[in-house]
Amino acid sequence: MKLSKWVIVAICSAAIACSTIAFAKDKKDENKYPNATRQEPKVSMSSGDQRALNKAANLVNENKPDEALPLIQKVIDNGSASKYAQAFAHQLLAQIYWDQEKGAQSIDEYKKAIAFDALPNDGQFQLVFALAQTQIQEEKYQDALATLAEWEKLTGAQTADELALKVNAYYRVDQFQPAVDAMKKAMSMTDKPNDSWTQILMASYFELNQFDQAAELIKAQLAKDPNNKKLINQLATVYIQGDKEQMALDLMAKAKAQGLVTTNDDYVQLAKLYAQADKPKDAAATMKEGFAKGALQPTYDNYKLQGDVCTQAEDDPCAIEGYGKAAPMSKDGNVDYQLGYLLYYSGKSNEAVQSLDKAISRGGLRQEGEAYLLRGDAKNDLGQGAAATADWQKAAGYASTKTMAEQRLKAAKSGVKINRGKKK
Repeated sequence: MKLSKWVIVAICSAAIACSTIAFAKDKKDENKYPNATRQEPKVSMSSGDQRALNKAANLVNENKPDEALPLIQKVIDNGSASKYAQAFAHQLLAQIYWDQEKGAQSIDEYKKAIAFDALPNDGQFQLVFALAQTQIQEEKYQDALATLAEWEKLTGAQTADELALKVNAYYRVDQFQPAVDAMKKAMSMTDKPNDSWTQILMASYFELNQFDQAAELIKAQLAKDPNNKKLINQLATVYIQGDKEQMALDLMAKAKAQGLVTTNDDYVQLAKLYAQADKPKDAAATMKEGFAKGALQPTYDNYKLQGDVCTQAEDDPCAIEGYGKAAPMSKDGNVDYQLGYLLYYSGKSNEAVQSLDKAISRGGLRQEGEAYLLRGDAKNDLGQGAAATADWQKAAGYASTKTMAEQRLKAAKSGVKINRGKKK
């Protein structure tokens, strides 16, 4: 069972909430960045620019960008506005563009705001962080990594949130080991790591083929939430990829006993695990139950799977039902051939001929010679000697069926009765 690459949801949001402008840091405020390499700049702004930007910030927070834009643009166009005022104005524009899902413009405005190098440390560092978040949202992952490296240099710090953001970028550029290392450090820095952090760590382990580590991570989560179907399915997938199919089967069988196998994907996964474990009867029973409960969807893949596992279980009526429903949805004649085979050996030669007609007509057969040979057998069974001979002659043109076809032709010419063989 092949697993597609894990899909990781974004673990960040780019907007920085706007607030009224403060010109000086309260001496009682905690210094969040004691190791910062950047010196606190002196901030100044005219009273007019302050009023305009405070009002604009409130309007942005109230989701009234059309009213905020003229106030912001007035400050930007003011040639005498301080760098602090200009930086704050561009920050507001960046947030407006972000809210409007204009990521590229938002990035440009964040860069302009940062370039003024005029905000207090807390504000400046938030801008750099927001730029990295926006770059990730816009799939500029290498740019984001460079921005986060600059953030660490400026602040002299690492935080759990910053490291988690870096992990997101690492994962997207296939740097899975750095992703693992950084995420483990991030998770060690907080008592309440975000659930998505665990997901991306698990996905990184998976990409590194470190299935045991991924399994241990999921098991630790399951211990806290034993009925979490998402975790159960993930653990089963990890077991499968780690060539531990029996452990995956045991896990899913237990989940079924707990009433947790309820969806289409649940039933399909369990049936495939039974089939891989050479337990076709259990696989067939699982498919029957899934269809009976309405959990399994009426798709080609599901009906084909029913036909396959029921064939392996020697449950021909079930297999005929599955292949019969899958055949009209098939893009080639292979399912019709399988159906015709089962129909013939179930004593339904007339229906077998009809199915084999469709198989040959649809084309794309992996066993084209066998299809002609079998159709000849079915026609012979119906007393259609000339038609049977024609099909056997065609079958004699294929290396895989040449010998058997010639034996039939010889027997028919000699008047020897050809009896139905045994199903292989």
